[in-house]
Amino acid sequence: MTNKLNTILIPALMVLLAVPACSRIENAPKAAEKEGIHFAAPMQTKATDAVNTTSVFQVRDWYNNTQYHINNTLRWNATESKWVYGTTANYEWTGGNHLFFSWLEHNENYSTSAFFGTGLNASGNTLTIPAKALSTSTQQYDFMYSNPVSRNTSGNDYSDVPLVFNHLFAQVAMSFQISNQTPDGEQPIYLHGVYLNDNFINEKETVITFNDDGTADVSFNNAAHNGAFSARTDFGGMSYGKGATPVDVLSQQQSTTKDFYYFWPATETELHNVIEVIYQISGETDPITGDPLIRHSHLSFPKGTNWKGGHTYSYTVTYMGGIFKVEESVLPWNYTELSAGAEDQSAMASWIGWDSSTCTISGREITFKTTPQGKLIVPIHGMFKIFSPTQCTYHINLSTNANFYTITPNDGTNVHTGTGSIGTSTGDIHPGTTIDFYIYADDDDRPAAGQPDIKADLSFSVQASGGREFSLDSELQRDGAYTIIIPSM
Repeated sequence: MTNKLNTILIPALMVLLAVPACSRIENAPKAAEKEGIHFAAPMQTKATDAVNTTSVFQVRDWYNNTQYHINNTLRWNATESKWVYGTTANYEWTGGNHLFFSWLEHNENYSTSAFFGTGLNASGNTLTIPAKALSTSTQQYDFMYSNPVSRNTSGNDYSDVPLVFNHLFAQVAMSFQISNQTPDGEQPIYLHGVYLNDNFINEKETVITFNDDGTADVSFNNAAHNGAFSARTDFGGMSYGKGATPVDVLSQQQSTTKDFYYFWPATETELHNVIEVIYQISGETDPITGDPLIRHSHLSFPKGTNWKGGHTYSYTVTYMGGIFKVEESVLPWNYTELSAGAEDQSAMASWIGWDSSTCTISGREITFKTTPQGKLIVPIHGMFKIFSPTQCTYHINLSTNANFYTITPNDGTNVHTGTGSIGTSTGDIHPGTTIDFYIYADDDDRPAAGQPDIKADLSFSVQASGGREFSLDSELQRDGAYTIIIPSM
């Protein structure tokens, strides 16, 4: 009887012992474990389709919240067409939770260690970046950090790990000018300076926490003013009126275009009263001393302004009749990577201005200049930018009297309509690049003396790659259509 009982119990015990073993086999990493941990190509950014393959990245795998399984660099291997480790050929998957994150080590121009100096440190799932002051003299460095990717081997997902990078800094450009709507004959101001003043915060330190939920929390600490953002130019009370070349507030030079610089993200409070204009008004004197009265005006960015990393901000400060106005154009940095197709992208464009040396500007009226002998000076030169749709054709049209004008560039057939292609193909104008157009007229077509001038209103539109066409006037002519005038003899 005893032998019979043993015969029954031994098979049962063998089954019980086999159950845990089967469980361990089911949850263990499968064949992919032997292939090792790899990173998906291309690695993405929020500004371009793929990161620059000349860049090198630091990469970490924070394993089971206790130690680094990967502590290495990633570089692009063109021969193998993949991202490879700097010092170790491979890392195998190990059972448990893996939290992957990365940041820029260096690009083709500069390095993170040179930019931030000593003190940059990764500990666990946190990256600490020491205080850094930004200015126009600072090396322009586009520091990036990734969204974290969490994988647990219990999910049996051993596919290549995708990394998407974020830009730490914002990009900002700013110009100052007299409003084109200033009435003719109004006295110019006398400009001494226009700049970001000592209230402006240009130094911060940063802590980035990479979370299991795929988000990276960024905090900025010990914000401070550390020197002027720009070496300030004393314009010496120069006469500055309508049509004068704008002042690039950041580069502190007169220029028809603006330069973008990297800035720390900033809150509305930090951007309060940080723009300063020093100027005189013609004939205005100090009531006590009788000396010319020098005014200091402190301006804020538009209400609600918050600078965010990975966005570009363009500002124009205008003056007319004692009133300052700060106009803002805000564009997502990732305008070339919008999830919507070209047909669904919204129109984003910005007006740069007219070259005042080529025309007379009076409000919305743009008139051809003439020589002392009465001949037209051609062409009139205008400038604008289109940020999206990222694949489109722009058109510049004249509402009336179009046959009296020629616009370039054009398609070679209808020379009275300006046109061009926005895109990334060879010969295309890249999104965000300045578009120059020119308007010509012929002396033979001018009205006789005493006859009405020839006038035509401009309109701007884009046609997306799929065929949908829509107006850009709300972006480029917010205050009404520009009228191009051919003056009579």
